[in-house]
Amino acid sequence: MLVLSAPADSLSAGNGGPNAAGGWERKLDPFLRRMALGVVVVRGRFADRLPPGSVEVARALPGFVQVDRSAAPVLHVKAGLDARALATEEARAALERELVGIGVQIQGRVGEIASLRVPAAALEALARLPEIAWLKASHAYRVLNEISTSSAQIGSDQANTTFTKGAGVIVAVVDTGIQWTDHDFRNADGTTRILGIWDQTLTDPVHPPPAGFSFGAYYSRGDIDAALAAGGSLLTGDGHGHGTHVTGTAAGNGLETGNGVPAGTFAGVAPEADLLAVRVFDDSGTFCANCDLTAAVQFISQTATAAGKPWAGNMSLGTDIGAHDGTDPDERSIDAAVGPGRRGAQMAIAAGNSGNRDRSSHPNHWEGPLPASGSSVSDTFNLTYTPNSGSDNDHVWLDVWYKGADSATVSMISPTGITVSAARGADSGIVCSADGAIQVDATNGPDPLNGDNEAFVQIWDSSSCSPVVAPRSGVWTIRIATNGVGSPAPTFDLWNEADAGILAFVGLATSSNGTSVGIPGTARYAITAGSYADKDHWINALGGTTTATLSTLSGVGSLSGFSSLGPTRDGRIKPDIAAPGEYIGSSLAGTIQATRGTNFTERDGQHGDITGTSMATPHVAGTAALLLAINPQLQGPEVRAAITASARSDVFTNGPGPLPNTFYGYGKLRALEAGYQAASMVTDLAATPSGFTGTDSPFVDSYNVYRGTIPGLSSTSYGACLQKANPAPAFSDAATPSSGQAFYYLVTGVRAGVEGILGTDSAGRIRPNNTPCL
Repeated sequence: MLVLSAPADSLSAGNGGPNAAGGWERKLDPFLRRMALGVVVVRGRFADRLPPGSVEVARALPGFVQVDRSAAPVLHVKAGLDARALATEEARAALERELVGIGVQIQGRVGEIASLRVPAAALEALARLPEIAWLKASHAYRVLNEISTSSAQIGSDQANTTFTKGAGVIVAVVDTGIQWTDHDFRNADGTTRILGIWDQTLTDPVHPPPAGFSFGAYYSRGDIDAALAAGGSLLTGDGHGHGTHVTGTAAGNGLETGNGVPAGTFAGVAPEADLLAVRVFDDSGTFCANCDLTAAVQFISQTATAAGKPWAGNMSLGTDIGAHDGTDPDERSIDAAVGPGRRGAQMAIAAGNSGNRDRSSHPNHWEGPLPASGSSVSDTFNLTYTPNSGSDNDHVWLDVWYKGADSATVSMISPTGITVSAARGADSGIVCSADGAIQVDATNGPDPLNGDNEAFVQIWDSSSCSPVVAPRSGVWTIRIATNGVGSPAPTFDLWNEADAGILAFVGLATSSNGTSVGIPGTARYAITAGSYADKDHWINALGGTTTATLSTLSGVGSLSGFSSLGPTRDGRIKPDIAAPGEYIGSSLAGTIQATRGTNFTERDGQHGDITGTSMATPHVAGTAALLLAINPQLQGPEVRAAITASARSDVFTNGPGPLPNTFYGYGKLRALEAGYQAASMVTDLAATPSGFTGTDSPFVDSYNVYRGTIPGLSSTSYGACLQKANPAPAFSDAATPSSGQAFYYLVTGVRAGVEGILGTDSAGRIRPNNTPCL
């Protein structure tokens, strides 16, 4: 029996931690562990356990956990596959048979990450499979608009004129869908530019899922063209409008116009690219129960491979719950698709709108050093809201991470002094109180993907409690007490999300703007985009001038007040680049179109302005498409390198400190200059005993050849410059290597005086040559 005898008393008990669980249980994250083992509920002086696998446990999980909360709960799970499961085709087939045999359905797989649909009753059997390294509950995401036309600030028109308009490249948008009838996404003859739409949110008997997938509905180019020709309809669309706006910025062609405005005026960055849409949000902007980003990445990659085309993706979505260090399963899926060695693929991801440096908000991130052993540190937030009717729909979530060698106890203290605590490895269970249900779960330590410790705090109106009590308005306190220190520099980070109140978070009294880039924006090899203010006035649909209030007090050109800041929790620079995100005029559909009004509709009456890092990201995706049209063989890190190496600095970008910095990344996006970088990168020349082989790039003015020795003689230089060659890649070298050594050659192109990079290391960073060609 657990006792809560007075408002100031502290409770710390529950399901037990790593040492309490045997082998298979340690593969489960805290949410899956609750489903597999049940969860303690404390009601006054009494405690009991909700049964494993029950709907009661499913209802007590945080709302962002993707679970079917029916009588027989089914969870959406990310699985890390052991190398033995991927070694051969026979091994993969054998594992699939095992999964099917225990009732588990595979939704998608990229690299070592698999997305599974798992009945709660099958969790133990799944975790016992030796091919399964770890299991984590899938989580939902939010769209990242705050409440496009390609900007003159990025110079995409010049890039289109100098190089290409994205023809031959696929722009793939994972979002709320696409208004497929919009002329921005059609050719001049009225046919569609869309290769296909995978709508993960619905089931359509006439349109089964894409080949190899088991959920959603797929609409091919032929299906769309037939519906356009007949004036018919399809079940898929974009009742929200976010995805249509994003797609228009990345690759709309501006043919949807009116009021005498010439067609193409509001074209996007890559107006001749093919389009691919994956719908993962419903018309209300809610991430659907079956939707899955890993499967989306797999689908995009497979579709592009089948078409024989490179692709640039866009994810204007995110969440603030997680480790923020690139180890989230969806981030690992993205990295596997666009990392080193993967040619013709890159993903642009929104940094997030949690910077909260605007006029009304407080940051939702708290960080600092862990205090000395035996000491504690606290923070507070004032919860003020009107509770919703019913249960399980007013939540506050706080996610604490600290290093694996350290140990701490995390406590949540209610406005009336009720305290619920859990030390590392423990779970308080669901504590029903007069101030609402409270749970502190610190069982995730060490995390299987990064080795660190997590303590997850939930405050809500749990249906497990009787009576159901909504979280009390007032000042809540979060306390972190250090039990032991084993790391050389012990620190902690906390992020929060909430659906109790009007904001997506609670305002912390002590907070930090930094380390606020969301997930999956902390992925290692994708390009993460922050937002800066591009304009504050425009000619509207009535011919008048609309003047808008910016989120930043520093005016046009400065970083948007909402744009999330880096670094990542593991210390990497994020965002990578800043692009226009406030205000962006682009294609309209759904609720966004219905709510824009004439003041926020552009002068053609067909494009409208909204803000957010969601709106900045497609500028980057469109630019990546332009680069891949120039050189389809570029690896993902090379695309990112071209964009970051060509970024613009100005008085705004340098304000927070020298570039790169955690506000603007490497600076502001420039499409034309990035094109020069891409054109100068040589990807298919190879050295042979008789010379060099490869294709002379039509974009390269000349070549530089760098010669190095094996073994390398310098840790800071790829090698000495050999010679220049112009105009074709025809080189010769009269020198011979010394005994016991060999020569290797690296070739760069030069375009308009811009030399391409020599390459990137395994982390995707440019490695400079310190002996330039003269």
